[in-house]
Amino acid sequence: MANSTTIQTLVDGPRNTILKLDGILDTSDQGSTIIVDPATLSDYNINGVKATKLRINKINFDVEDGLDVELFWDASSPVRIGNFVGRGKVDAWRYGGIVNNATSPTGKITLQTQGWSTGAILSYTIVLELVKQGPG
Repeated sequence: MANSTTIQTLVDGPRNTILKLDGILDTSDQGSTIIVDPATLSDYNINGVKATKLRINKINFDVEDGLDVELFWDASSPVRIGNFVGRGKVDAWRYGGIVNNATSPTGKITLQTQGWSTGAILSYTIVLELVKQGPG
């Protein structure tokens, strides 16, 4: 087999997007991979402007023991969103969400892992609840 990552779009409306990420690692850690690009999402309908960035309202995660999943805002110098181990959730909507504070951001979110070891088969599931935002 080979490592696999499945990105399932559960919702892609005019304002919100919900993505489910499923990864199975059986050959190595996953290198930095773009998991969402606002340019590929459906139109952002407020004032007819296409989304250029995202805000994270909620993250649910289930990461197999021994594995560490890291999310980053993509930019000239990527900014860590967080490390996710074990099981849990982050309800960021309570304080306005996790906003992209990177310098020269691309609007994309990337994922990478650490912790795979020879002979192991490790997996993760992450659900991201995102809000589309236009320029400015």
